[in-house]
Amino acid sequence: MYFDSKTRLLVVAAHPDDEVLGCGGTLVKAIEAGAQIAVIFLGEGVSSRFPVGEYNSPEFAQQTAQRKKEAESALEILGIERVRYGKMLCTQFDTHPLLSIVKEIEKEMESFQPTVLFTHNPSEVNIDHRITYEAVEVACRPTRKWIPKEIYTFEIICSGGWKFNPYFKPNIFVDISQYWDKKMEAWHCYEGEARPFPFPRSNEGLKTLANYRGMAVGVEKAEAFCLVRLVV
Repeated sequence: MYFDSKTRLLVVAAHPDDEVLGCGGTLVKAIEAGAQIAVIFLGEGVSSRFPVGEYNSPEFAQQTAQRKKEAESALEILGIERVRYGKMLCTQFDTHPLLSIVKEIEKEMESFQPTVLFTHNPSEVNIDHRITYEAVEVACRPTRKWIPKEIYTFEIICSGGWKFNPYFKPNIFVDISQYWDKKMEAWHCYEGEARPFPFPRSNEGLKTLANYRGMAVGVEKAEAFCLVRLVV
């Protein structure tokens, strides 16, 4: 994985906060190297906290607007300006035809012309993450010039760690030791997502994962990826 001024990196994420958890440090590193980055969120990320079908309340509207505001703050910290917000309901991506999700991703790829793409891996408890991976897989069939030549999947703490089997098996590690503080600053924009340790998304939980992935390759902190396609 190499970044420079010619890199155009697209992140296809299910919900706001996935971009920070999965690859926040790597995105900061890429921007520092001159890369251009775009993010597309396919869903809104808060509706799973409400009773199914009850999404017309002022509270739901307030929380949805708050999540978008939090995402804007996090992306500003990371240094990302180009973003699209989808409206699919959280943990209900399976109520949409896969083709409609594929079309959304294709539209962004055709517009942004990415050279590199980051997205979810299929070993996740969250169904939205799995469907996002499947939609990216379909959208990236190599039939058009704007399909990125490098495609990687990232892990999302909690959703990935709670999977029975199979586990995420990374083969690419990015040293984010010097970008850790920036990643955590962005993460703290998402209020209400963290809980006390041993909850995985606590400060200590996120640090533990970063240290664990770092130990695998002899660095202090790392984010892990799986390379799923590389055209040389």
